[in-house]
Amino acid sequence: MRIEDELHQKDFKDDYRRLLANLLFTNNWVNQQVMPFFKELDLTLQQHNVLAILRGQHPKPVCFGEIQDRMVDRNSNVTRLVDKLIEKGYVTRVICPDNRRMIEVRITEKGLEKLQQVDNSFPQLLAQFHNLSQQEAVQASELLDKLRG
Repeated sequence: MRIEDELHQKDFKDDYRRLLANLLFTNNWVNQQVMPFFKELDLTLQQHNVLAILRGQHPKPVCFGEIQDRMVDRNSNVTRLVDKLIEKGYVTRVICPDNRRMIEVRITEKGLEKLQQVDNSFPQLLAQFHNLSQQEAVQASELLDKLRG
């Protein structure tokens, strides 16, 4: 559906304002799809992001700074996220004995099992994006990459 129809707006002053409104509206739409998906799995999108980062480095540890740098939402509070994941038994945190400012985070077997559960459910979430062809999905991603410079 066109953004003008979604917002009940006749037109925009220019194409860049239309793009901005469309990006903001679409971001909210995506969040409305993603947030309930992860809530059903007892995770947040940010917690899943941390677990995925840790799985990518497994079995090696990852420090807080590297997690922060690799987060999709860079405004996330990594300390709080890791604390929640520790409570759930999905990660461990160890203070490096050689450098007490260095905190190493590792994913646990339980965390790996949770990610497998997410992976198994992921096709149901992604099905909502299949109104685009694979070629259109690639093109949309490339355009978003270009937009960010």
